[in-house]
Amino acid sequence: MPDAPHHPRGDRSIAVFGSSEAVPGDPLYEQARAVGRLLATAGYRVVTGGYGGVMEGASRGAVEVGGNALGVACGAFPERVPNRYLSEVVEEPELFSRTRALIETARGYVVLHGKSGTLAELALLWALHRAGSLGRRPVVLLGDGWRPFLRHLVQAGMIESEQFDVTRVVDTPEEALGIVGEFLPNGMED
Repeated sequence: MPDAPHHPRGDRSIAVFGSSEAVPGDPLYEQARAVGRLLATAGYRVVTGGYGGVMEGASRGAVEVGGNALGVACGAFPERVPNRYLSEVVEEPELFSRTRALIETARGYVVLHGKSGTLAELALLWALHRAGSLGRRPVVLLGDGWRPFLRHLVQAGMIESEQFDVTRVVDTPEEALGIVGEFLPNGMED
């Protein structure tokens, strides 16, 4: 997979995916905020889709502790405004290039609860991993809904066993950071 043109390979960026509907005070928003704080405190740059919900929560948490939050916005959403907690915003012209930039920019991924967009991003991460395009970049699924979902996928034969080489399910933001650190002790996947 070629590198994203505006972000060098090997930097300490972690993408955070999840629902765009969470609002401040919601448990999901606050969980994303904690993830952002922990990642930034550990020296990682937080990368999100740049808008509200989990994207805002993770970005907010990062900048609250002096970290860096990159938002990858999308020209296909002219009615949306990037959240105010971003240190930097880049804009991609459409959804596919935005998703590609998020994936290529990051060295690991933390996925919180979401809907169809989050599931599409997760499925693409797994497909790229299976194709050998992501190396050992970790995919960390945070939250209690992932275990039954994964069990169903395994039972239905809809996920390959090799996905579990890089995919971990955790219950807390602290555990998510621990998995990122295990896979990327120096902030790099190779």
